[in-house]
Amino acid sequence: MSGYVLCQVKKAERPYYIENISTNIYSIEELCFYLYHNIYLLDATILGEELCFWIRDELGLKKLASKLYALLDQEPVKAGDFILPIFKEINYLSLEEFRKLNQQIQRLAQEPEALRQKMKGDYLMEHSKYVNAIRIYQKALGMRLSDQEEKQLGSQFAGEIYHNMGCAYVRLFQMEEAVACFEKAYETLHTMTVIRSLLCALYMDQGQEAFEKRAKELGLQEAQREQLLEQIRQEQQRLYETAEGRKVRQALEKKAEGKPEEYREMMEEILKQLAGEYHRSTGY
Repeated sequence: MSGYVLCQVKKAERPYYIENISTNIYSIEELCFYLYHNIYLLDATILGEELCFWIRDELGLKKLASKLYALLDQEPVKAGDFILPIFKEINYLSLEEFRKLNQQIQRLAQEPEALRQKMKGDYLMEHSKYVNAIRIYQKALGMRLSDQEEKQLGSQFAGEIYHNMGCAYVRLFQMEEAVACFEKAYETLHTMTVIRSLLCALYMDQGQEAFEKRAKELGLQEAQREQLLEQIRQEQQRLYETAEGRKVRQALEKKAEGKPEEYREMMEEILKQLAGEYHRSTGY
């Protein structure tokens, strides 16, 4: 971005909450940074009345808020038109920078809505917003595609979404849901990536016996199974090195020791914590 001069705009006492990435914004500079780096997330959840009112009431930028509010009469609201006045308020971008950004937004707008939702979900996955990513993936899967869109996206499109959604469930330690997603993905994607993800989740959910049974059904030879099993154990180790993972591992140890009550109590506590993260990540 070009070197811009920060205008003397007050910092908000009450932040604007960005639901998709669970972030509070206190200044117009922070807002510009978000808009520039999160074009996949520019939708009605941010380009709406609430943002206009926040700019007016918290930042004191009444003219800017009025200009943005007038743009809401457009159906649909054009993201490029909406964010340009915000950037101009503090000269955040050069004209060339904004031209390139606007071209990127226009290209994105021309894609099928289901693909835009998948890209949004993928973006949230990259930023560890797994609950929100799952919600977006489910929305994409529920969309009715035209014949032209089905031809454009291909028969494997749904499989790609199911695979990525399964990965999100793995990160939330919901292995049963992950296995179900990977099985759906395998219906159209017979790739080693999907097979590895499926067997990894199955191993973590049901153990080595279930892993061996499904691996044989999928046609993996013994050498392949052994190699994959070693990779899965390494992945499991990395996953369990996270704070939540360590708690899950401790709970599983209690189960293995024949202490089901302690196991259930620990898992309930973990699920309660994940539920709290869910509410923080969705704003509800």
